[in-house]
Amino acid sequence: MNNTEMMETIAIQTNEDAMTIESILKSYEHYCNENITRYSSKHLAAIIDFITAETHLPEETCSKVMTQFFDTVKKQIKHKFF
Repeated sequence: MNNTEMMETIAIQTNEDAMTIESILKSYEHYCNENITRYSSKHLAAIIDFITAETHLPEETCSKVMTQFFDTVKKQIKHKFF
């Protein structure tokens, strides 16, 4: 799944617009660049705090999108191996 497909999938699953998804995922990329060892879903609270502060989007929206992002990535990984 490429980036465009990922964004479209998350937009459909969360009922958020494409620009919101793109803003959140770009902010997540910034977070990952600054926090190289803290990028997994177990750091979701810190990730959401960072994204919310950077994008000024509601925490609920950021949480919904990032939860769906991690779920989608997990499904894609399982699909490739099983």
